[in-house]
Amino acid sequence: AALLGEKVRARAIAGSLFGLGGVAVIALGKLSTGQHDAEAIKGLAAILVSAVLYGWNLVLQRRQAQLAVPEEIAFFQSFVVFAVLALGAPWFATVPDAQTAAALSAAALLAAGSLMLLSWAYARAEAQVLVPLEYTAFVWAALTGWVAFGEPLTPATLVGVVLIVAGCMIAAPRQERIELPA
Repeated sequence: AALLGEKVRARAIAGSLFGLGGVAVIALGKLSTGQHDAEAIKGLAAILVSAVLYGWNLVLQRRQAQLAVPEEIAFFQSFVVFAVLALGAPWFATVPDAQTAAALSAAALLAAGSLMLLSWAYARAEAQVLVPLEYTAFVWAALTGWVAFGEPLTPATLVGVVLIVAGCMIAAPRQERIELPA
């Protein structure tokens, strides 16, 4: 609201709280198994900090999308990341093998495509409508983990997914029905 001048509606707040609750259920379900160590807790803390920064990024992305086309946004965001990482490259970068380079290239293409689609979407809808949908990343991650890596879908994960989907449905804008003449 402060950065974009958008009036945050109660539906957006409720949907976000449902989504956040779903994320909390998934995280607590993972931590309650007793199969975690200090590194898992550090990872969870890093994810939470990342989520806050990512949320701020989405608000900035909405502002950018109102001023520039998706290709321009994707180029400059990628260029800035490249420039920052290039500062440490002489000391920390290693040349990847062919298989890793192929996987990194595929990931880069997916990221660029995703960034352009997000920019296109943020040019057309308010952040408060789109940001709650970002919680669905947990749904896709759970499904990918299950299919690709054989990770179990625990009851906590399934309850969290239901809360996230419910939050998305609550936050989604409703259009008034227009009665057409016969």
